Amino acid sequence: MSRYEEFIKTTLDNDYSHIKCVKNEDTAKIDVFKHNNSENRLVLIYSKNRNDHIFRILKGVIAPNLPVIYDVCSCEDHLLILESYVEGKTLADILALNPPSTKQALKYSIQICEALSILHSKQIIHRDIKPDNVIITPEDNAVLIDLSASRLLTDNERKDTVSLGTVGYAAPEQYGIHQSTPPTDIYALGVLINELMLGCHPTIKTPSGKLGKIIKKCTETQIYNRYQSADKLMSDLKKIKRL
Repeated sequence: MSRYEEFIKTTLDNDYSHIKCVKNEDTAKIDVFKHNNSENRLVLIYSKNRNDHIFRILKGVIAPNLPVIYDVCSCEDHLLILESYVEGKTLADILALNPPSTKQALKYSIQICEALSILHSKQIIHRDIKPDNVIITPEDNAVLIDLSASRLLTDNERKDTVSLGTVGYAAPEQYGIHQSTPPTDIYALGVLINELMLGCHPTIKTPSGKLGKIIKKCTETQIYNRYQSADKLMSDLKKIKRL
């Protein structure tokens, strides 16, 4: 154990109380802690996916639709991340109980675009957008979480080194055809928007009208036929929201 890892764990033991474990797998573990005095909560992430640079790029970035990365500790065979705790329910839980209205679904989709706009401006591709990785806060805002599968866009790679993503949401290129790019995240978001609207994958059914055309453009098999930026997708979604 490195000195800094020991310092983090000692600080948590002395000043915080363990609230719950929200994920416990061989490659990743996520625990929630509460400060003994202020009762502020934070998340400790243990990850064997060594994308340290992603979290270091985002450290200290404050954005309404992303968690705040407080600190990053690179250990010999794993990574520790301290980040803000996002209160709320996952979009997966909400979809299972009470699907959002069209107005809410468009709002959430636009907010996810805003999160992606920040990530993509820093050359970060999320690669695992799905209902489980979106938290809806008590204020009814969407926050995109879990950057464990993310990667940095590079000029000298033709495809991803490791194929990560969730079946049904992962774009075709995530299976070794081409490296992940901003349209990769847009594909997954298109699937998510369709699920918010109709409760199914766009290969089964898409909405009629302009929204259906937007979703179809998001989920084109060919990368260059999709939206090339989250900003452009967000602009088109905002036009529909105003109708």
